[in-house]
Amino acid sequence: MVRKVRRQPGEGQDSGKYVYCVVRSTGEKESFGEIGYDGSEVYTLDYRDFSPVVSDSPFKEYGMDESEVEVHRNVIQWVMKDHDVLPVAYGMAFKSRKLLTVAMSAGYEAMKKAIRVVEGKHELGIKVFLPKGVLTDSQEEISKVYREGLQEIASDHKDLSLFSERLLMNTAFLVERGRIDEFSARVGELSERYGDLKVQYSGPWPPYNFVDIHILGKKRKGFR
Repeated sequence: MVRKVRRQPGEGQDSGKYVYCVVRSTGEKESFGEIGYDGSEVYTLDYRDFSPVVSDSPFKEYGMDESEVEVHRNVIQWVMKDHDVLPVAYGMAFKSRKLLTVAMSAGYEAMKKAIRVVEGKHELGIKVFLPKGVLTDSQEEISKVYREGLQEIASDHKDLSLFSERLLMNTAFLVERGRIDEFSARVGELSERYGDLKVQYSGPWPPYNFVDIHILGKKRKGFR
């Protein structure tokens, strides 16, 4: 449940800020509850027509700690229930609100472009695997049928790394919220058509693969 709270003058100015994602501003502080690091409140700040979603946190380097990555991921998943989100890379912390404002200013034009791309949409992921010990000469044909069948419904797609010899397809699709059920049904139809293949269908996710997740200036990869 999102709570809208009247912002107090100077609130949260001096503490460090950890940023989870960016949403469109509503003009009021929104609180998402004490779901941040160490049970901290997650809430919005305003920068023009955008709001970074933050929690107050001592400034530090965030290592690859799976429990901390999970907190970051879970906050974004919670926020996206009520908002279109621009996900921000894990570990994006600022010493002060002033420094965060500087970063928001630098990324403002990129955020304006990105929000237009992802507004009203979610990311869905499809992986198609060959069974163990099975080879096929029709790998490219199968991938093409899957991709073209799903592209008819999706707004965009991104082909991702084929990290295994058994992996025929690893693709992220950007799909309008109102068409997710239609997309899921098409995945089911294709899975029945190629019943011997293993299909991993995941989401909905924040649009990690369709947003420049370096908009706040650091070159780190995002996580979901």
